[in-house]
Amino acid sequence: MSLTAALNSARNSLTVRSAETDVVSRNIAGVNEPGYSRKTADLTVSTTGSVQLLQVSRSADEALFTRFIRTNSDAGTQDSLLSGVNQLQQIVDPALGNATPAGRLGALVDALQQAASAPDSPVLAQNAVDAGKSLVQTLNDASTTVQNVRKTADASIATSVEKVNTLLAKFQAVNAKIVADTGVGRDVTDQLDVRDQILMELSSELGIRTTLRPNNDMQIYTDGGATLFDSVPRTVTFQPVSVFGPGVQGNAVIVDGTPVTGPGAVMQSKSGNIVGLTTLRDQVAPSFQGQLDEIARGVINAFAESDINGANPRAGLFRDGVSTALPGAGLQAGLASTIKIAATVDQAQGGNPFLLRDGGISDPLDPNYKLNTTSAAAFSDRYQTLISAFDTMQSFDSSGGALSNASLAGYASSSVGWIESLRQVTTNNADQKNTLLDRAKQTLSSATGVSLDAEMSKMLDLERAYQGSAKLISVVDQMMQSLFAAVR
Repeated sequence: MSLTAALNSARNSLTVRSAETDVVSRNIAGVNEPGYSRKTADLTVSTTGSVQLLQVSRSADEALFTRFIRTNSDAGTQDSLLSGVNQLQQIVDPALGNATPAGRLGALVDALQQAASAPDSPVLAQNAVDAGKSLVQTLNDASTTVQNVRKTADASIATSVEKVNTLLAKFQAVNAKIVADTGVGRDVTDQLDVRDQILMELSSELGIRTTLRPNNDMQIYTDGGATLFDSVPRTVTFQPVSVFGPGVQGNAVIVDGTPVTGPGAVMQSKSGNIVGLTTLRDQVAPSFQGQLDEIARGVINAFAESDINGANPRAGLFRDGVSTALPGAGLQAGLASTIKIAATVDQAQGGNPFLLRDGGISDPLDPNYKLNTTSAAAFSDRYQTLISAFDTMQSFDSSGGALSNASLAGYASSSVGWIESLRQVTTNNADQKNTLLDRAKQTLSSATGVSLDAEMSKMLDLERAYQGSAKLISVVDQMMQSLFAAVR
C-alpha cells in the first residue's frame, strides 16, 4: 500500500469514527428521553477497501410497537371508565352510613317502627316524615351526582377530541418532513421517533392502527376502520351537551363525517379514552340512574294510599313533583330527581304529620282517604301497613342491571351490589390492562431503547479505533518526512 493510500485510509477511518461517535453521543443523550430509539451507524466497504458510512438506522420493532399502542388504548379505556365508576360508587359508599339510598330506606323503616310504638306522638310522626325527606334529598342528590358524572365525561370527550385534532396536526407536519427527507436520502431517524411518540399519545385517546407507504409515508385509521390521517388529517368533531338530565342523550364523536361512537356508529371505535368516557356517559351512568329512578318509583308505590274501599290509589307521603298520580309501570326516567315529600304532611310546609298515621295525605279534605276515621290516638294500623310495604315484592325494570322482582329493600341492596361489582370488575380490568401496558413498554424499550452500558462500551471501542487511525497517520507522517529528507 502506498503512503498516500495509507493516509487516505486513515483519514477516511477518522471521518467514519467521528460519525459513529456522533451517533453514540445521540444515544447517550436520549437514554432517558421517552420514545427515543437506539440509533446505529451502518457501515459498508467500498471497492477500494475503505470503510464508509452508509446510513444511520434506528432500532424498531413494528410488532412490539403495534402491541404497545393497542395495550395503551385498552388501558385508556379502562382508566377513564374506572374514574367515573368510582364517582358513582361514592353514592352508595358504606362509609356514608345511612346517607345512602339503602341507608335512608332503613332509617325510614326504623322511624316508622318508633312512630308505630307511640302513635300519639307528634314528634315521632314528624321524625318519620323527616326520614322520608332525607330519603328524597338523598335520591335527588344521587341523581344530580349521576348527571354530573355524565356531564364531566361529556366535557372530557370534548377535551380528548380537541387533543386528537392537535396531535393529528402535529403528525401531519412531522410526516411531511419524513416523506420529503426520505426522498432525498436524509437522516429521518429522529423525526421517526417524534412520529412514534405522537402515535403513542394518540392511541391513548382513541384506538388506532397504521399502514406504511413508500418514503415512510404513514396512514392512520381508527380501530373501527375510520380514516384519521391520509396525507392530511381528517376532521374529528364532537358537540358537547350543555345541560345533562335523565333521558338526555350525549352526541357521537364523528370522524370525517362518520360516527365512531354511540349506537348509530357505522365504524364503532373499540378502545381509548374516548370510548371509556362514552361507555360511562351512555351506558353505565344511565343504568345507575335507572336504578335510582326505580327506587323512587318503588317508594312512591309503597306509600300510596287508597280510599276506604281499598280502591283509587293515589300518591301518599312521596310523589312525583306535586302530582298525586302514581307513576306508570316500567322505568320512569328522572323520577329520582323529581320525587318530593307531600307538603300536606310536613310541618315545615304547614302540614300535619299525623296524616301519615291517619291517611288522607293526598287530599286532607277528602274523607274517603281517611283511615283513622275517629282520630284515635292509638291507631297504628297505617304505620304497620307502611312498614310491611318495605318487604312486599314489587316488579322493577331489569334494564338497569338490578333485580326485576324484589322487595323495596331488596332492590336497593341489589343496586348497591351492582355498582360494587362493577367497580371491582372495572378495577381488575384497569389493573390488568395497565400491567400489560407496563410489560409492553418494557419489552419495547428492551428491544429498541438505549443501554447506557452498551453505548459507553461502544464509545471506548471508538476511542481505541480513533487512536489507531491517529497512530497510522503519525507513522505515515514520519515516513514521508524521512522520504523527503532522503531526496534533498
